[in-house]
Amino acid sequence: MIAASLLGIGLHAPGLAGWPAGREVLAGRARPDPAETPAPQPANLSPRERRRVSAAVRLALSVGQEAVAQAGIDAAAAPSVFGWAHGDGATVQKILVELATEERFVSPKDFHHSVHNVAVGYWAIATGSQRACTSVAAALDTFPAALLKALAQVQADREPVVLVVCDTPFPEPLNRVCPVGAPIGVGLVLAPAGRQGALAQLHAGYAAGAAPQAPEPPALPELWPHNAAVRALPLLAALAREAPAALQLPYGDAARLELEVTPC
Repeated sequence: MIAASLLGIGLHAPGLAGWPAGREVLAGRARPDPAETPAPQPANLSPRERRRVSAAVRLALSVGQEAVAQAGIDAAAAPSVFGWAHGDGATVQKILVELATEERFVSPKDFHHSVHNVAVGYWAIATGSQRACTSVAAALDTFPAALLKALAQVQADREPVVLVVCDTPFPEPLNRVCPVGAPIGVGLVLAPAGRQGALAQLHAGYAAGAAPQAPEPPALPELWPHNAAVRALPLLAALAREAPAALQLPYGDAARLELEVTPC
């Protein structure tokens, strides 16, 4: 298994606005109130870039920045891994509508935001990072795939890595074909095992054979079949409870990601 330290957490979802509030809900000490969830507001973007980015990109940047701030690392110095199951669905649908017209005029701005690595690109702009970055898309398996990639990078390079996983809904009519349910973003900062000041130590491994039973997230369980980022909530719930835990996350139909969580 791959071992790593967890240094920082970012979270934004309905009723889970930020890790301090989200931790209380995931530990069962508070009830979520989706109506009171403010829109994510990433820092470090110029006013011009802030106007350009979509709500989906703002979500990804905000949870990444929250995790980095808690970890106390220099975001510009850390490589990053972004997991995004579907990309910016609102922009994709807008382009499809434009292509269905006789003129087929696709805005360069829309095309710019349709690429799958747009979030990690704006992360580099916001942080000034010139380090390696990766964008992972694996449908509902995006969280375990991106987590394994980030952990392998920590193991190989022996330095902190920023991991961001998000999923955002499509508008209608694409939402009928691919329902996502709600915008959810999770950010983690991972570092080599044994790091002083870590929140927890993780051990993870890929195993053959389907998970015997999918863990039920303590919040937003109705989104488990549809939203890739919800697959991170069992891990966050274990961290919120501050108790050792062993998790088995589904990874396709015939494999699983085994996680051992030890709070520090």
